[in-house]
Amino acid sequence: MNEAEFKEISDFLYILADESKKITLNGFLSHKSLKIKDDGSPVTEFDINAEKIMCRLISEKFPDHSILAEEEGSKKLDSDYTWILDPIDGTRSFIIGRPLWGTLICLVYKDLPIIGLVDFPALNERWLGYKNNCFLNNSKFKSNHIFTNKISEATIGSTGPNLFSKDGKKKYERLTNATRYHVWSGDCHNYCLILRGGLDLVVEQGLAAYDIFPLVPILKSQEITITDWNGKQLSFDKNYKGKYSTLAAKNTEIYKFAIDILK
Repeated sequence: MNEAEFKEISDFLYILADESKKITLNGFLSHKSLKIKDDGSPVTEFDINAEKIMCRLISEKFPDHSILAEEEGSKKLDSDYTWILDPIDGTRSFIIGRPLWGTLICLVYKDLPIIGLVDFPALNERWLGYKNNCFLNNSKFKSNHIFTNKISEATIGSTGPNLFSKDGKKKYERLTNATRYHVWSGDCHNYCLILRGGLDLVVEQGLAAYDIFPLVPILKSQEITITDWNGKQLSFDKNYKGKYSTLAAKNTEIYKFAIDILK
């Protein structure tokens, strides 16, 4: 992707996020029409309506591109390019009035995400990542936080224990016992706390592609390591059925300690 192409795609990502934000932010803290999906997770009319708008805009601008969307808008075509969408990551937070829910968008080329965006409408916080470029609210971002290299001083976070398998939960407990402090909840916002220095590592299991791939280019732009539990690069499953166990950490020593436990 050259500079002109990056400008076109990043501008389009902002358009998608703006259109989604009009719907989701209007629905936040209002009466919500809640449904429970087959997997037990909640969905609101605002998830569905925001996704419809984004899918329509993508199909109009890039009719040959595939789309993987969390709710109803997936479209699988014979394309090297796939758009991945999650209009409200953290629907439970959205429902109860916690402002940590986010909109996740990325463009994948073949099996790797090349540009990603996460928008937190209720926080007025928007991140974009591409190669070594990271933007926060459309301004260049570079962290100056000094991260610890000692696991005993590290803070670890994850969305919730229900995401882990029985064996995965045991491994995660071994990690939390070695760290200074542990927090549950946060969804996609946890990964942005690594960017800011609030968390040293995030560990999760059983994620769908739309839960994690939009965050990968943002994290990598700030030299944050993000892999699966075997230390391998996350690779997009074009059958849309992949589940991902992830580890993200800034400090190399912290990462190595964690991966030794998780493998």
